[in-house]
Amino acid sequence: MDAGIRFDSIHIHSKLVACAHSCKYCSMGKKKIAHISPHRIHALLERFLAWETSQEISVGYIVNYSADYDRTTLELLRDLSIRFPREYEPLKRITLGGLPKRTDAELRTWLSERQEFGCISAHGSFAGAGTTHDYWNGQRGNYDLIVRTLRIAGEIGMAVLARLFVVKSTLPTLQALNDELDALPEHDKNWRYAVPYFYAGWASRLEEERIDERVRDDLPSWLGDLLRKARSAEGECRSEREWIEAIRSQPEPRNVGLILNVTDANIDRLEQQSCDEIVDDLKARTSKAYAAIPALHELCDRYGDRDGTKIYGLERCLEMKWLDRHLQEHPARFERQLTHLQMGN
Repeated sequence: MDAGIRFDSIHIHSKLVACAHSCKYCSMGKKKIAHISPHRIHALLERFLAWETSQEISVGYIVNYSADYDRTTLELLRDLSIRFPREYEPLKRITLGGLPKRTDAELRTWLSERQEFGCISAHGSFAGAGTTHDYWNGQRGNYDLIVRTLRIAGEIGMAVLARLFVVKSTLPTLQALNDELDALPEHDKNWRYAVPYFYAGWASRLEEERIDERVRDDLPSWLGDLLRKARSAEGECRSEREWIEAIRSQPEPRNVGLILNVTDANIDRLEQQSCDEIVDDLKARTSKAYAAIPALHELCDRYGDRDGTKIYGLERCLEMKWLDRHLQEHPARFERQLTHLQMGN
């Protein structure tokens, strides 16, 4: 990557809460849980959020794989949201992936508790309907669980958000799914959109499921509209050759975010270092990681398929695919988890 990159943000990831099941299309891939107390994570985040007020670099944070926080974590996250408010906070908008099964009564209690802590919406991702969704999500009854959770969220006043994954095997069930979503409680902030699987994590193995331009252009109008809505959510749903044209017409990106993965192995050190020391170390290591791999335009020129008609929802998906091809030909050891070319750990 260009040596002139600028770091404009730092994203602090501390994965404390595991998923109750494993989706076959998970963008995170293999998960690593940190066995660190929420109080220690809170103290680290508190330091960085206070540090941010005198910096030109923004701070973001996540503390989970799933949104199934315990009461202590909820209280600590609320403390941060009150003292350091921002548009994107873990408690503000919850996602429903990886949750354990609950009865309707349990769901109402669970959602109401999160609403008391400031949650305004619930977001469910659907890999088709019924048993098709359950297959892809690795949990029997998960489709019913997410639909029930969204219904109850809507009933207590939360906005209902839904993402439909459009791949070959889900296509036959998406009309039934959309009809069921239409029956959920209405809210002026409800939102629905559609995307293909991302090329990341376990889903990088699922290229045979990816739709192409012909299928995309022949979708029923209602589904095509949902796919176009992804432009303001995930990115553009373009084919590889369409992405290549767009990439070649834009300057090489120069702003990237730093990624601080908080783990059992580094928490002691992080607690002893100042924020400036942590950031300076991350900048050096991240610059070294990017220096070890070709820049986007070079990857595009070397590995982009100018006749490729398969559809991708993010430019980054193709950059990761091209990098995988590069590394197969030119193996290299570098801290990929520090770059934007790794979605999870």
